[in-house]
Amino acid sequence: MEENTWIGLLIAAGVVGFILLQKPNSPIEELKAQTMAIHDEAMVEMAEMNRLGRALKRELAQLPEEALRADSIRTVLRQMKKAESDMYDWMRQYQDPIDRPQEEALRYLEEKKRLITQNQQDIRTARDAARQLFGAQPDR
Repeated sequence: MEENTWIGLLIAAGVVGFILLQKPNSPIEELKAQTMAIHDEAMVEMAEMNRLGRALKRELAQLPEEALRADSIRTVLRQMKKAESDMYDWMRQYQDPIDRPQEEALRYLEEKKRLITQNQQDIRTARDAARQLFGAQPDR
């Protein structure tokens, strides 16, 4: 074999060896990554929810106070406000559990994951309700 081929094979073997010797992610890191992925997805969905909320507020300002649609809009806006408030509370209260014992850190992250999953569902519910008010079909 040519010298370049041997060098390439040695480098490839070194990379494979490096990968095989890597410590797999700890359960804490795995759970933290899952939790943060849900959070990041929920933030994107919240941006759309807020955009729809601004459009609903503009429409509400044009409607008579007693209009049935105004009541529906106010209900959806309350849902949106609660979902947004819950997201900001979650972010304010979240602390990286890196210095906690493993079992405690896992319990903490499981609870945070549960809460952010519920918040994401609340965001989706409010967003889908707004879409329905505009005549769009919600995601399912």
